[in-house]
Amino acid sequence: MLIEEREIGVASLRPGMYVSRLDRDWIGTPFLLQGFLVQTQEDIDLLAKHCRSVFVDVVKSETFVRPTLQTLKPPSRLEGMYPMPDMAAIVASRPRPVVIKVEEELPRAQEAVARAHSATTDIMAGLRSGDGLDTVAVEQAVTPLVESVMRNPDAYFWLETLRHHDSYTYSHAMNCCALMAAFGRHLGLGDRELRDMATGGLLLDIGKTAVPEELLERAGALEAPEQAVVREHLQHGVRLYDESGAENPYVREIIQTHHEREDGSGYPSHLAGDSIPLFGRIAGIVDSFDAMTSVRPYRASVSKYDALQQMYRERGRLFQPDLLEQFVQCLGVYPVGTLVELSTGEVAVVTAQNPVRRLFPQVMVLTDAAKKLRKGFESLDLRDTLAGRSVQVSIRKCLHAGAYGLDPRELYL
Repeated sequence: MLIEEREIGVASLRPGMYVSRLDRDWIGTPFLLQGFLVQTQEDIDLLAKHCRSVFVDVVKSETFVRPTLQTLKPPSRLEGMYPMPDMAAIVASRPRPVVIKVEEELPRAQEAVARAHSATTDIMAGLRSGDGLDTVAVEQAVTPLVESVMRNPDAYFWLETLRHHDSYTYSHAMNCCALMAAFGRHLGLGDRELRDMATGGLLLDIGKTAVPEELLERAGALEAPEQAVVREHLQHGVRLYDESGAENPYVREIIQTHHEREDGSGYPSHLAGDSIPLFGRIAGIVDSFDAMTSVRPYRASVSKYDALQQMYRERGRLFQPDLLEQFVQCLGVYPVGTLVELSTGEVAVVTAQNPVRRLFPQVMVLTDAAKKLRKGFESLDLRDTLAGRSVQVSIRKCLHAGAYGLDPRELYL
């Protein structure tokens, strides 16, 4: 059977056209059939929420639209791009509600992590070997993580707490992907914005595959010329993205500007304030947070709580204040994976947030009041008045990572 396809922007779609492919996987979209005849404007509006361009089968389209199809040109780089969200509007927006409990999402989150890790490994290996950026693998990595984070972001962050990371490059890419999606979700952004933010998060540091590994893995301080070589990963990243044929300017901006800082002290262009694209400012916050909370060859990690405290002190200098405030609200005062001491003297780890009452998260109690490891762990929702106890339980203080020799990864896996 003869197949003649034309790629057009979603804005150019008309009823009677047969959509055979999208500019992304069908997985993660509400379309039950992989290929369908556009019948109403509502079909076009729904497509616009999930993709920018589509491939139209000329033969399967209605005869009255075929002349129009012959005149349409492939979409340009910017065709169908949504306007950048207004800063004031997103700060004032309300987060999307959590639709599923964390324990129910965990199995799907585990599968998403496994798929994303496999795809990310392929992406980085291909770049290291000179094969270029595999955009299909990028989609395979981003889609499952975004879908899981959309249902309940705490499931991914809990798994990330428990996971033994085999490579900072891979784990940082996946964490930034999930954090960008979670932050965008908190800001109430649309599906296309979330997908672009997550893709940019995954590809933040692809340029480091063109930097000598010896410099990236060195435990000691780098000399100024060596630091300059590492900073070139931004130019390498943009080049690799462009060479892949991908044409999303928002993703490209994230790769290019995530090291710019609010006061102009960042690089490569020393942009400041509103001169930094919105997604670049968001990516700078996400990238810094994950770098601080990850073990690096040249620096020990800090707890998520301590990282947020340090970043908060730099609001207005390194980070846009309103965005940083929202990031803290997104992760919670006590982020998932944080060790805390309860009012009872027991030590617990935060396992999930309570969106309405951030000071009272869900926790897993690890020790007794004497800091001795319990034989069986107890799950508590501190939002409940008594949480099954005879007295009210609350958080007394945060603990540093590894306090009392406790490592959730060793206890749960």
